[in-house]
Amino acid sequence: MSTYRAPSKEGASLRAEAEAPFRSLRLFLFGAGAASAALATLFGLPSLIGALSGAPGATKSIAEALQDLAINVGSVSVLGYLVVRDLQARDIQMARLMREDELGACQLELANGRVLRLAQLRGFARVVLMAGTPQQVAAALAGAEPYKQQLQERGVLVVPLPFGTSTEGGEGSSSGSGDAAAASLAPPGADELRWRATAIRMDDWRRWFEQQAKLANKTLDGGLYVSLRLDGRVRGSGRGAPPWGIMAAQLPPTDGFFGGFLDGMDGKVGGG
Repeated sequence: MSTYRAPSKEGASLRAEAEAPFRSLRLFLFGAGAASAALATLFGLPSLIGALSGAPGATKSIAEALQDLAINVGSVSVLGYLVVRDLQARDIQMARLMREDELGACQLELANGRVLRLAQLRGFARVVLMAGTPQQVAAALAGAEPYKQQLQERGVLVVPLPFGTSTEGGEGSSSGSGDAAAASLAPPGADELRWRATAIRMDDWRRWFEQQAKLANKTLDGGLYVSLRLDGRVRGSGRGAPPWGIMAAQLPPTDGFFGGFLDGMDGKVGGG
């Protein structure tokens, strides 16, 4: 079992650097180039002014001075745009990683009674989260049955999230109603250790899904699903039930991947 670390900006920064290892180098090179072009523009202004005024000591003609100015201003514009684009991409990436870390802090219970954070399954399972009413979640689970064996071979671990009813915006929901909705589903049996887990502290899960739905201009009505990669990053999400058939066809098998891990929670990490 991997050690859980609380979400932090430093941890997200390290993951961001791993995902985009050349961004820092690009920012340095583009930033230095933009600064150099800006200085060249500044120092070139006296030559342009001298050429325009017909000063006897002018070293460049008007055409040459204007050409240099156009080149420098163009360089500043292009390099500045590249710097801003990379900075915006970094901000978006950091926001996504922080949301994924917040999701990883949510707790679940395996069929053997082990309680852990979602982040502790990184590298061991492809988790699929299904949020909605108990009826919607039950229907999504039923839809997965024809593909259950294939999905298990691909390391898929299903976490149902029956939230029950809520007031508009989710602010009126209580932990009691969420826990009652979760209890409406039969707990996973011993033979479902590698297939299904039970979410606990439902308020944390619901809060994350409501924030995610708000960012996407969606609601929890109709149900939502989120599928995660082995490294914990979001692979896909959408309304309704997960596309089980597509997952079974696209995800690569993980033969022996769970060997010993879910039985004792101390298994060796394999390749995926």
